[in-house]
Amino acid sequence: MRELKISLVVIVVAAIGAGIFFWIQSIIEPKKVKALENQFTAKIEMEIEQLKGKSDNKFCNDFYKEVVSHINDFYKPLPPTYPYGRFGKTQSENDQWKENFENNLYAAYAEKFIKQAKTVFRESEWKPDDLKFIQAEKKELKKSKLLVAGSPVDKDFTTIQTALNKYNEIVSFISSCKGYGYSSTDLSARFPIADVQSKISRTASLLSNRLENEFVNNCTRLHDGLKEVPQSLFKAHVRYLDEKINFWSGLYNNYKSQSDYVNNLYKPLKAEIDALDNAIYQVATFDGEYNRLLQKWSTDNTKAYNYKY
Repeated sequence: MRELKISLVVIVVAAIGAGIFFWIQSIIEPKKVKALENQFTAKIEMEIEQLKGKSDNKFCNDFYKEVVSHINDFYKPLPPTYPYGRFGKTQSENDQWKENFENNLYAAYAEKFIKQAKTVFRESEWKPDDLKFIQAEKKELKKSKLLVAGSPVDKDFTTIQTALNKYNEIVSFISSCKGYGYSSTDLSARFPIADVQSKISRTASLLSNRLENEFVNNCTRLHDGLKEVPQSLFKAHVRYLDEKINFWSGLYNNYKSQSDYVNNLYKPLKAEIDALDNAIYQVATFDGEYNRLLQKWSTDNTKAYNYKY
């Protein structure tokens, strides 16, 4: 009898508990996500999400500008239907929506632009037009009032600028080496070997240190340009000697004797040719050019020997 009473109590308690559960379920609805205010805010939200989904392999500045234009257009008053703009029912709501959208759009685009820029930097071919765009767009985004100084985005902008600076530095260096020249026909003049050695040393340092930047190191054009620097400087040295030989050739008749010519002209200029040192340049064309210059100057010496003083 006692066991029967206990069983009845358990059944009653269980029934009451089940009733309370279903009662609660019938009056408490799942929490709903707040709907967007209207079709205009929904459009901007959708476009910002679309921007986030854009490819990292192609710049999307045009789409970004389009969304900026939509935000500004929807924000403007359009009486009588939208006296405060189309985002909200009051000026305060309209202002708040615009501010939120501008912040969200800037954050989304800045992040996307950084990814796109780094995608370019990871390629082996750096196209000038891409670099020009990255420089200009980074500058524009950097000066925005929406950028927080010292933020991750700000630091990424610095990383991008550092890569661009190093790239430009190396491009300028290679260009200076390719266009390097020294021109003087004065017999006492000497080709600036110390300057050449400094440039070749700088070249070797850049190549051995991965161009001093993890992104710039990916650019094969810079690697190729740096490897050509010794050859460019060697050509400049040869060009200088060629011009000097051309200037002094045939002037043996200005000397009193063949020995006077040899001691005061032939030997000093030959010594300059002999000073060509492949240990500095280490180029495959060295022997051919060196021998050509010697032969060229020796021909003048032969003429001087045969000349009747």
